[in-house]
Amino acid sequence: MSLPPIRIRPELSGRAFAEAYARDGVVQAAELLEAPAAEAIGALLPNLPYVIVAPDETGQTLVINDEVMRRFGEQQVREFLAGTVKRAATGFSFLHRSYALQDEYARAPDHPAAAVTEFLQSRAFLDFGAEIVGEAVDGVRVQASHYRRGDFLTLHDDSHTRDDRIAAFTLGFTRGWRPDWGGQLLFHNADGDVERGYAPRFNVLTVFKVPRAHSVAPVAPYAAQPRLSLTGWFIRERR
Repeated sequence: MSLPPIRIRPELSGRAFAEAYARDGVVQAAELLEAPAAEAIGALLPNLPYVIVAPDETGQTLVINDEVMRRFGEQQVREFLAGTVKRAATGFSFLHRSYALQDEYARAPDHPAAAVTEFLQSRAFLDFGAEIVGEAVDGVRVQASHYRRGDFLTLHDDSHTRDDRIAAFTLGFTRGWRPDWGGQLLFHNADGDVERGYAPRFNVLTVFKVPRAHSVAPVAPYAAQPRLSLTGWFIRERR
């Protein structure tokens, strides 16, 4: 499977979203990509070889793939994931499927997803992001995310000790999502109230400032499909 050229619609300019971003700290750009590329990415994302990611007791992200399942056994993995869910009651935790685009690109540059990685690392996308956030962007950290029923991401602000993150972004590829299926990207104030929330949508870019308190609502057990997106951060080199 080869993807058509991945391009931002030529009539869109990141500068058109800069004022709203500066005012609100978050902005959305609908129908970001040209339609053929968006449709192809939307067809690709459900079929990537995802792994389960979740934090251990120290907060380190553990990757659960087929090899881990064989080594530790299903029961032990189930117990670990139950602990992940339990820790979510009192602190930062998450559970969902992930495909590490940049890591996998190094291992399989001929995979169809490589074209997605190349686009997200391209100057066209970096410059579009720079126009929105109002400062230079040197690179990205990106992954594909696949939220199943019950998957979640608890309250956090995306601060990081290694990367100098300017802003976070998500590029959604989910159609026909009902509001009662959960999975919304939620922004929270100091009192714990939801200031703003965005439902999963198709070909919509969301950019928001870092640090900013946010979460992803758990996907309901009756959701009829997964929540699919490309997620990451605009970063700058530490100088």
